[in-house]
Amino acid sequence: MDHCSDACPENWAIRLKKQNYEGVWEDVLVMGEELYSEPYYCQLEAETCRVFSEQLGRFSLVGESLNMAAAKRLRLVLFSDAYCSTLEYNIRVYCMDDTQDVFKEVMQMERQLGGRLIDEPHVLLFKDSYHNLRLSIHDMPQAHWRSKLLAGYQEIPFYHIWNGSQRYLHCTFTLERLSLSTCELTCQLCVWQVEGEGQSFSLDFNIAKDCRPLDSEFLLMDTNPNGMALAGPSAFQIPYLIRQKICSSLDTPCPNGADWRLLAQRLKLDRHMSFFASKASPTSVILDLWEAQHFHSGNLNQLATVMADIGKQEAMIFLVSDGEC
Repeated sequence: MDHCSDACPENWAIRLKKQNYEGVWEDVLVMGEELYSEPYYCQLEAETCRVFSEQLGRFSLVGESLNMAAAKRLRLVLFSDAYCSTLEYNIRVYCMDDTQDVFKEVMQMERQLGGRLIDEPHVLLFKDSYHNLRLSIHDMPQAHWRSKLLAGYQEIPFYHIWNGSQRYLHCTFTLERLSLSTCELTCQLCVWQVEGEGQSFSLDFNIAKDCRPLDSEFLLMDTNPNGMALAGPSAFQIPYLIRQKICSSLDTPCPNGADWRLLAQRLKLDRHMSFFASKASPTSVILDLWEAQHFHSGNLNQLATVMADIGKQEAMIFLVSDGEC
């Protein structure tokens, strides 16, 4: 599942929760405090947390900041009306958690509203500093456009953003063109946290033309850039014969350490080795996780290199024919 934290373990207490049969969310794992007997495993990566469970269920990932250095990623997305027949023109700036699910929901909602994406999304690190988020618009050609905003900027309170409960949080800038014949709009739109980081959008487009690859095309490109299948017969998988030979080679403990433990270290999956050790085939679980990480590329070269580095002759199995696999 996607997450929007800065993925610094020293700044966050992260819990995995599971919904029980009565609908109550219960803690089932605290990252960094895993027990040998727990049937769950979480691999926290920069933008994703991969969850292993012995049983299917409904899970959620909850983070609590431990200090003011903690930050969450905000995805800043700009929309406007696809067609404008009046003097007024609205630009909506969404400040959402940087996860794919929220982005999809906003894209679908804007599609229903007749909106269009007017620039590529930007990411802003928003710190647990209690400071608000400010938004302003500048550098419009005054001979053709003016802003109807009375103040110099708009502001979103810190707590509206930090708790993540308002999924479609946004500000609207209402602009007015002085003539219906004016279609070219250039301006600078700035978003920043007070005493923190900021991002700016340099806009230059024709409001009468909708020529961007909006919605489904952009969403598909952003979600799965290489077009790899995530499930089904065409999804990336380690060929069965290769997997079988690696497991038989590495599952048995080796005195010099050239076994599944070294594989986990080389693949940087060694945060919770006791979880792998509790499984009938530790190697198979490690390969499951590696496979999930690399479905986009579907490339076995890294795995072959690691096997050769471990010193196993099984690196040669990557030369087997497709028919054998």
